[in-house]
Amino acid sequence: MSLKSKKRQRVSVRVGVAAAAAAAALVGFSSPATALPSDQVVQFNPTLARIPGNGCAAIINAETVPQPQAGHLGVRVKIVQTGENCSPYRVAVQWKNLDTGRENGQSHTVDSNGVINATDGVITGMGMGPGPGRVEAKIVATADLYPHHPELDQLSGRAWITLNE
Repeated sequence: MSLKSKKRQRVSVRVGVAAAAAAAALVGFSSPATALPSDQVVQFNPTLARIPGNGCAAIINAETVPQPQAGHLGVRVKIVQTGENCSPYRVAVQWKNLDTGRENGQSHTVDSNGVINATDGVITGMGMGPGPGRVEAKIVATADLYPHHPELDQLSGRAWITLNE
């Protein structure tokens, strides 16, 4: 076997490992939940945010999590963060029911290591009941400042969901 073919094998093994890791991340993203059988799981486009700190940034991936109550929304958030001395910030889900016009949302703090303060990384609770219908939702990173939470520099991820009765 020549040296050139060994290099090709190494490259193809690395590409295969990277593809397997990406597939495992997507498969590992889902987990069982007690929910209405008609609920769907929808992936958000990734949110890319510049966060406070020395060269800090975050990629925020999210997907809906079926809820046991009709017309309620849960969103699982996974954060990949980079940088040094990053400051805490907040991640919010903002939604609008396109059929009724109702809009609201919910936010949770994220610590300096990129860990969200939500059970299993799922944002639920008050402000997460848009009701049945077509819902547009987006993931937003905000500063952790009281009483206002101004949005950080970002490209917000979005999803369109239909919640059944």
